[in-house]
Amino acid sequence: MNARSLTRQLWLVAFRPQRAEFYRDLADMFRRHEPMMGFFEGEIANAVRTRQRARAAALRAMLARYQTGHDAGRVGYLMEGVMPRGDAMMLVAVDRADDKAKALTSLAEAVEAQGTMKSVVAAYAIFPAVMLPLCYVLIRVLSNVILSIDRSTPDYVKAELWVGLNGWARHVALACDQYGLAMVLLLAALVVAAVISLPRWKGAGRLAVEAWPVYGLYRDFQSGLLFTSMAMLLSNGASLKGALEDIAQRSSAWMRWHLTRVLRALDDSPTGTIDAFSRGLLSPYMLARAATLQRTAATFSDVLVELGTRECDRVLKGVRRAALVANVAVVGALVSVSTFMGLATLTVPGRFSALMEPSTLMGLKQAHEAAMTASRQAPPSDKAP
Repeated sequence: MNARSLTRQLWLVAFRPQRAEFYRDLADMFRRHEPMMGFFEGEIANAVRTRQRARAAALRAMLARYQTGHDAGRVGYLMEGVMPRGDAMMLVAVDRADDKAKALTSLAEAVEAQGTMKSVVAAYAIFPAVMLPLCYVLIRVLSNVILSIDRSTPDYVKAELWVGLNGWARHVALACDQYGLAMVLLLAALVVAAVISLPRWKGAGRLAVEAWPVYGLYRDFQSGLLFTSMAMLLSNGASLKGALEDIAQRSSAWMRWHLTRVLRALDDSPTGTIDAFSRGLLSPYMLARAATLQRTAATFSDVLVELGTRECDRVLKGVRRAALVANVAVVGALVSVSTFMGLATLTVPGRFSALMEPSTLMGLKQAHEAAMTASRQAPPSDKAP
């Protein structure tokens, strides 16, 4: 890839966060019955005029595909390589729809809802990314304080100093000093393994951990994306099974596995929609809400459209709840250790100062010497014949 192609790809990536606005502009083009060639040429000129270089690059790429004449009237073909892979299945629905303006507006709303969910997850991910290194540095600093006091303490005073909470703090400090780097590398390896497994791991073992903090967040987040995509497809004429099959073809291994299980359950019992979706794909909260909506909905497709449109705030609330639980689980242990070590650095110096008072120190020294003398004068234990 040469520099020019790399620059073009970077501009296309920069354009993608703005694509909901473009979908609305394209919907307006269909609504006004404007020729597509004129739309692209006019919007390129506007993008150049307003210095929107990313938008101009994306429009030029679409115009180039349109001018090839091959499938030029198909929206999905024009967007290939410009829009993210996740939009592909919804662009197929746009091409199938009779009312393309309505379909593109639905697509814009789905993209905005998905963008909001991604922003929530990204915002919550910042907290552990910042806190984990800070907690580790803080624990190391506090451990060094504890160990420096330990090194300054006479041997005959240590037994009195390192008792109770102070003793536990010394054990933590020694473990951090000896195994700190190894524990950090192990934690990093576990985090990387968990992240890699999120879209790939499937089977009975995955179902057992689906409610665990990080895996629960991934499930709720992917369910939210699924609702918005399903709402777009179903509201533009797709059938329930057809929409599930379209999404499954372009999904991760984990989502494809779940959707295959849903489709099999629907084949066995076409009316058992709640049971089909209750096999690990939805959280208990969203499953309960779906059951509530189904009591008054004509079809389960209407329930999914409702969850993916008017119920987006409720779905987003579930994602936030899962993200908060994941944050507490990931950061909570190190924050607890940091707090414990911080308390220890308040109690240890005070106890050390009290023990180092001349009178106290003299008494401990005398007691230590007396114990040593007694141990030397004690007769050796009788050995068995």
